[in-house]
Amino acid sequence: MLAMVLVVALAGTALGDDCCSAEDRREIEFIWHKIWASAFTDRKVTIAKAVFDEVFNRYPEAKGLFKRVKVDEPNSPEYRAHLVRVATGIDTVINELDDTAVVAQQLEHLGHQHVAIDGMKKVYFDAFADAIERVLPQVSSCFNVEAWNRCFRRVANIVSAKLP
Repeated sequence: MLAMVLVVALAGTALGDDCCSAEDRREIEFIWHKIWASAFTDRKVTIAKAVFDEVFNRYPEAKGLFKRVKVDEPNSPEYRAHLVRVATGIDTVINELDDTAVVAQQLEHLGHQHVAIDGMKKVYFDAFADAIERVLPQVSSCFNVEAWNRCFRRVANIVSAKLP
């Protein structure tokens, strides 16, 4: 999904400096790297699972989109691998925030991937963004919701632009 979502390609012309400033991008990179250090693989899975759980609580029907990754077996290797892929997708975009061309290509790619998923809806991206806003402050005492939203919601809107 948002790997998907997840992505947070937050740079120049792709997102517009007026809504996702260089300062916002630096803030997001700083917070993300504190939360997402390479030593914390289990934490990444736990956080991604908490985000998806929030989405599924709000839109239970969205679970159907993830049957192939065994969403109903949350400890299965397939579902855990999916959660890692989502987290890695977000991480990739965040790490390229200042490379406008790379971010634009990544967002275009993610948009195409999600349009191809039968049943995917823009509202699920909005729910994912809301879930991140609720979950990440629980794992980072310095999480800046405003900076995150100015950038991440733009990313979610770009990736989901062609969805119903």
